[in-house]
Amino acid sequence: MRKTTAVILTVLASLFIVSCSLFSKAPVKHYYQIYYSPKEGSERTIPATVRIKSFEEDKIYRRHNLVYRKSFEEMFYYNTHFWASRPADMLTDIVANHIAKKNLFSEVIITMDKRPKYIITGRLTALDEIVSGEQHYARVAVTFELRDYDTNTVIVAHSFEERREVAGKEPVYVVRAMGEIIDSQIEQFIEKIYASIPEEEE
Repeated sequence: MRKTTAVILTVLASLFIVSCSLFSKAPVKHYYQIYYSPKEGSERTIPATVRIKSFEEDKIYRRHNLVYRKSFEEMFYYNTHFWASRPADMLTDIVANHIAKKNLFSEVIITMDKRPKYIITGRLTALDEIVSGEQHYARVAVTFELRDYDTNTVIVAHSFEERREVAGKEPVYVVRAMGEIIDSQIEQFIEKIYASIPEEEE
């Protein structure tokens, strides 16, 4: 009798566990992309083709998980918050879109459809959320370079690391601030390009 009761209890417990797993909801996954609308138009268009080469990134940003830190020595990956595409690929597309909308060059390409005069390369070294007590910050660090395609000479280099406080604790506020940082820094990169390629050299 005791054995029968034990078996019945075991079966009931198993059924309870199965029913809980069937009706419990899995954590919702959130996907993000950095988006902003750059100001269109420019002071002048350089009559040349530029290729935006796929950006590189530090190894810790090769995963799709959003990264947050409580110190520079320790980092964490979010389990339910992800980039919609790999961060370096996303940044490549952002730069290509920004440069094209500004009409900085007469033609912008990503693949080698034709021989360009210039090439823009870059490396992503930080794209994370900094948590310091009750304050949350977006941090972005990138190096941009404009090179002569034939000689591979660096014409313009622009490196930055910027941290910006955000109003909310949700990752979407951090992503939005990252877009604002990148928008501002690409504009500075563009100004350096204009200063380095005078009209008479075009």
